[in-house]
Amino acid sequence: MGIWQFFQPPLYWQQFEELCTALLTEVYSVPNAQQVGRPGQAQHGVDVFGTSSRYGRIGIQCKRLADLDENGNPYPGGPISRAFLRDEADAALGFTSDLSLWILATTARRDTKVQAWVEEINDKWERAGRNRIAIVWTWDECISHLNSYPDLQRRYYRDVIQVRAPKDLDEIILRTIAMAFARPAFEVPLHCETPSEFFQALKDTQKALRTGELVDRESRQVIRKAIGGYQELDDTVARNGLRDVDQNLKLLRMQLEQGLKDGTIVAVGTCLDLRQPALARYLDDLRQRCLDDLNRVLGHAGIPPI
Repeated sequence: MGIWQFFQPPLYWQQFEELCTALLTEVYSVPNAQQVGRPGQAQHGVDVFGTSSRYGRIGIQCKRLADLDENGNPYPGGPISRAFLRDEADAALGFTSDLSLWILATTARRDTKVQAWVEEINDKWERAGRNRIAIVWTWDECISHLNSYPDLQRRYYRDVIQVRAPKDLDEIILRTIAMAFARPAFEVPLHCETPSEFFQALKDTQKALRTGELVDRESRQVIRKAIGGYQELDDTVARNGLRDVDQNLKLLRMQLEQGLKDGTIVAVGTCLDLRQPALARYLDDLRQRCLDDLNRVLGHAGIPPI
């Protein structure tokens, strides 16, 4: 048995559609596989289409999902609901070419509930006399196919996405977290901080640390995203080191909030007035400890410190 590799889902939907096109070409021997319209411009539930000499006409609906759970953290690939799956399957019935096989390709992980819902759709189509089968390619199926086709693996994960091993994924997560800390909230003196902006910066930094999602300070748009935060790191030393950073960030936020409540920290115009020198030193030390711990982790991973 060969070495089995895990692959990070593509970060952008355009990459995912391109990958699904290549997977259709390889897995079902479809030489004419192509995207329908422009990338992201699905027609009747189909993003990728092609004809196989063995399986007939095949359509793929590509869904790169990244919804949030009840704690505000992203699922590994996002959930698929029963209604969502049914709606997409019904939409595909209107595709101009009658399909023999309809595939919902998603970055969500394998789920027995979803597999059961697919069977419900197939039963419904069979009762209606439709010569069509529905299947789901979860990210687990995509990984399986990628491990079966080394050329495709190299083309996408060396040249396009540049992720081939757990160490590569760790580097993406760590560099994203490092970018989150490279901001004024960790550079300028505490008393020069604008209260609202400082708290938002701490919140954004902790979100990047925990989820791998970094947003722009002004536009609030996501500017970089790794699949998962520090808890997804393969390297145990790095994971434990960033757990300490996360705890210290949480403590820093709690101390600042408490100080504003009890009056030991006062917002004066656009600045923070820390009225107890000992508290000011403690908060500064706590902030510096976050940076020092992060830089130790980055050094361990061979990434330049911030």
